[in-house]
Amino acid sequence: MNIAERIKEKKAKLVAIKDDMTAINKKLEADSSYELTDDESARIELLNGEVEALEKAIQNLALVEKSIAASAQPITGSQVYRGIAAGPHAVKELPGALIAKAATVQLISHLEKKHPDQVIAERYQDDDRIAPVHKFLVNKTAAAPANTTEVGWANELVNDDTGAFLASLVPVSAYAALRAAGIPLDFGGANSITIPRRGAMGTMAGAFVGEGGAIPVSQMALASTRMNRFKMAVISTFTNELLERSTPSIEALVRQAIVDDTSTSLDNALLDTLASVTGVRPASITNGVTGVASAGTTAADVITDLKVLMTTLATANAGVRPVLLINPARLISLSMLTNATGTFIFRDEIAAGRLMGAQLISSTNVPSAQVIIVDAASFAAANDTPMFNVSDQAVLTMANADGTAPTQAGDATDGTGGDLGTAGQVPPGGGMAITGAGTSALSGTSTTNVQAVSMYQTYSTAVRMILPTSWAMNRPGLVNRITGVAW
Repeated sequence: MNIAERIKEKKAKLVAIKDDMTAINKKLEADSSYELTDDESARIELLNGEVEALEKAIQNLALVEKSIAASAQPITGSQVYRGIAAGPHAVKELPGALIAKAATVQLISHLEKKHPDQVIAERYQDDDRIAPVHKFLVNKTAAAPANTTEVGWANELVNDDTGAFLASLVPVSAYAALRAAGIPLDFGGANSITIPRRGAMGTMAGAFVGEGGAIPVSQMALASTRMNRFKMAVISTFTNELLERSTPSIEALVRQAIVDDTSTSLDNALLDTLASVTGVRPASITNGVTGVASAGTTAADVITDLKVLMTTLATANAGVRPVLLINPARLISLSMLTNATGTFIFRDEIAAGRLMGAQLISSTNVPSAQVIIVDAASFAAANDTPMFNVSDQAVLTMANADGTAPTQAGDATDGTGGDLGTAGQVPPGGGMAITGAGTSALSGTSTTNVQAVSMYQTYSTAVRMILPTSWAMNRPGLVNRITGVAW
């Protein structure tokens, strides 16, 4: 999708949003006594934010289009339009492709000691989007963190491609799909986001007042949920010989590896029932949720289980956007369930992507023996642009975060801080001894079998990806799960 098409799409969204707001406004004008419902008030607040974001995005994309037009060159017979391969068929570009291409430019530029503009000219001469994206997404130095706080059109361009990056996770990731159904937010360079909400209900209720009686004064109770900025990160390393023989397919490998493995890690953290770890990770949405054992495998048992899940939200006076998280194996079994006459009970609903009025999110990362319900209207998730850095002179301690010593996660046996970290969770600070004779400053424990590798010495390259992310339930008690599901 080129810039003109993106502007057209955003203008269409803007018109639709303003039509929605106009419809609400007409209700108020038609009836002076009409009071907005809580849902309508929340809807107006959300629409106002979307209008501001769309108007800013349209303005900034227009600046990009103007800048590109000013620097445009005549097209020769040997050139092709960007996004169109030589031949009669257009090439469909995957979401997040700009990020991967910008990372590839930085990687090759650093390894081959070429200016990024030269790499772009050699490998992406037909795509004039790469230069501006590379300039603002990837730093000019090899190992410094990427800058995500630039203002103006570049910031909007980064945010748009971040959306594409997360959207590409939706088919495989429960987190990305739930984020899309819930309240998607952007840190925008902030360290935390505070989401205000109503506290105890009933504090603003009116009272019957007799003639001449004093009208009571009430005070609304307010509360808030804070989402702190956490990050998921990974480093991968490979020899430069392999890099030279796999380029340019490395960009596809980098993109696909991030999609597959990040989606699994995000989903595991989202659903693993663990508590938050200060400075490391947010709590799972199922943390503190005991769950209810499945009633059984018959059709009546399935209905009982679903009733338990739906009642959870009804009891909390919620359920604006109920979402069911389910493993594909359970979904297949559910779609094949029949009644006494042989009629498929849920097949048509499941084919439409819903069940008992709730949206279905199916992912292999959802535990197969569980079905989880979430009120997406109270689920908020925040992300920032993923950052890619490369270096051929870094020194790595070759230990991952799987919890098996030696590990960066802080296992009690490896000398990196005892129980500060567990598998997949690396504690703040720390560091590890790299020889058997060494001793960790944190715990005084000697560490063996840890290898330190210099990229410069081994003629290798390290690639680092950092994804700032967090999530939270804006209202507690809006998550429940059925365990031991066998239907």
